[in-house]
Amino acid sequence: MSIDYFIAYFLILFFATITPGPNSVLAINHGLNHGFARSIYSAAGNLVGNLLLALVSILGLSAILIASGIVFTVIKWIGIIYLVYIGLKLLIAPLKAETTEVKEAKPNRYKKKNKLFLDGFVIAIGNPKGILFFTALFPQFITIETATIEEFLIIFITLAVVAFGCYMLYAVLGQKLNALFQAPKFRNLFNRITGSIFIGTGLAIAFSKK
Repeated sequence: MSIDYFIAYFLILFFATITPGPNSVLAINHGLNHGFARSIYSAAGNLVGNLLLALVSILGLSAILIASGIVFTVIKWIGIIYLVYIGLKLLIAPLKAETTEVKEAKPNRYKKKNKLFLDGFVIAIGNPKGILFFTALFPQFITIETATIEEFLIIFITLAVVAFGCYMLYAVLGQKLNALFQAPKFRNLFNRITGSIFIGTGLAIAFSKK
């Protein structure tokens, strides 16, 4: 891959990833409610989900999923249900219950980390636009029949760095918001806003044609 192609690939990937969406909303919420360190677990889940979508797309399996419709629809509805689930959880959960859970999470910390990882993973793979994006992007920069191992490594390592880096930037934003506005009312309001965004995004995907 030439330097010109790499720069073009990086810029397209970066601007598509940094654009606000379900992933960024989740990152901000986790940064605010769980802090930078614990957001790494949801960032890791999000990264694994994106790499999985990329692998499916680069192998050409995404075209089969889209054409068949059944698996694609199942993935779509998993994402919708999980988005609405997270949104409802943020809307109805009292702030005191959330704060208590974080403070008393030490004995059960591994389960908590797994939950954060799962949030990031499902939000990533449950967005059908991710499959469509990667399916359209990769053929512009790599041909699977003739590509070298080095080119595959460049494609996936760049994706990993950009996806993880952008997610953690939003997590830092959430942590900064928490530092600036430590009043319980603000965190409560913020959770209600992000919960509504998750539900709205899920409903928008549900009623979209694709």
